[in-house]
Amino acid sequence: MTDWKDIAARKRTTVLELIPQEWRIPAPPSISDRRDVTGSFVQQYLSSKEIEITEADAVGIISKARNGDWTALEIAQAFCHRAAVAHQLVPSYQIHS
Repeated sequence: MTDWKDIAARKRTTVLELIPQEWRIPAPPSISDRRDVTGSFVQQYLSSKEIEITEADAVGIISKARNGDWTALEIAQAFCHRAAVAHQLVPSYQIHS
């Protein structure tokens, strides 16, 4: 019988492998070093454009897309990148040795 911890570890690995290499955080900070992962903490892993996109409200995003300032691809990638960073900062997704 497989231990639930082994199943969970395999699942975490599978999820992390779905994150593009260029979005991976080589050494995620320890839990004690990241009590608040919002604001400038998460922004350190994103480009200025990704920050602008992901912190805009819906009206702003639609306006920028309508004007051609941002493409649908840029918007989708910015939110996917931010989500990938969040996955890596959440303790349950960190692979512990």
